[in-house]
Amino acid sequence: MNITDIEKTSLEYKFSLPEIKLLAKFFRKNQEKIPEGLETFCKVIEDTIYNSLSIEEVSQFYS
Repeated sequence: MNITDIEKTSLEYKFSLPEIKLLAKFFRKNQEKIPEGLETFCKVIEDTIYNSLSIEEVSQFYS
């Protein structure tokens, strides 16, 4: 596989809610260490948390 093929490669994966929660907590804890280029992915994970939990649940989740 050459570099052109790698740039065209995509990945589809369906994350379970427990996986999304783990990722959300990891990203929140390691905000300063998230590599450039993963901002959109992190935003999607965070949005999923906010859209699947109530405000109280989100507050408890991140505390």
